[in-house]
Amino acid sequence: MTQPKCRFCKAPSKNQSVRGEFVYEGNEEHKFWHCEKCDLVYIWPVPSVEAEERFYAGEFEKYMEKRSGKDRDWSGPEEHIKTNHDNVVRRWKFLEDYIKKGQDVLEIGCSSGFMLDAFRDAGLNPVGVDPSGGFEGFLEKKGHTVFKSLNELEKNYNQKFDLICHFFLLEHIRDTVNFIQQQLDLLNPDGVIIAEVPCVNDPLTSLFEIPAFEKFYWSIVHHYYFSPKSISKILDSIDCRYKIVPEQRYDLSNHLVWMQKGVPGGQGRYSHIFSQSTLESYRNDLIKSWNCDTFFLFINKK
Repeated sequence: MTQPKCRFCKAPSKNQSVRGEFVYEGNEEHKFWHCEKCDLVYIWPVPSVEAEERFYAGEFEKYMEKRSGKDRDWSGPEEHIKTNHDNVVRRWKFLEDYIKKGQDVLEIGCSSGFMLDAFRDAGLNPVGVDPSGGFEGFLEKKGHTVFKSLNELEKNYNQKFDLICHFFLLEHIRDTVNFIQQQLDLLNPDGVIIAEVPCVNDPLTSLFEIPAFEKFYWSIVHHYYFSPKSISKILDSIDCRYKIVPEQRYDLSNHLVWMQKGVPGGQGRYSHIFSQSTLESYRNDLIKSWNCDTFFLFINKK
């Protein structure tokens, strides 16, 4: 096996080790590697641009339906919106302090538009970007403006934004630095970028040994898995200010189902058994120790 250099800091192969042996939907050559210098976890070999474009243009929604378990309904756009209401509520707690009526908002990776709907209902002016096109007609009928890419938006939409957000997208992006810089260029001087990102310290892979989860977690569609240290190294290389806030999306029930059955979709299953204080204590301890599955980024211009 040829050992790579780090895809970000270029540390030599002697500083790289395999973190994820099995890559979901990958082949036997694909591995996720960990750089001991910058703490980044990255896929190697890197999938081709052409294969990536074909996937997002025609296969992404089916892929997500396969991975989502029973928590999300991908049978149609309205069903998808309904089963993502919990995501709107949870994310709003992180967004609300940065939102004012009349603001111009860009969501990158807008999917069926459940966040675009929430922004519009709150009196904001949302615009979306989504490369898949799976919900294009539906979003158009609802009056949303959606572009296929940031490059297309820049060519056809001459406006800056007060808020740019994306949720579980950064890990899919080939060139993290360029992607964030492109957003900063689209941001008003007092604007903010808010991103929800999976954290590689997820307890199901950092604390517990669950073979089924290891085969599920490391995905061919992700270029990177970030830790607070690795994302800080990346953001420190960009002319910006930032804050990182830990979050835990999945609950004790979800973790127990993974341990018992080795499948996703267990969110809330045992909530009737455990007290609310037990559930909150488990969640809060994971957040405090940074053994959590998610974090939010808040990025501003300097």
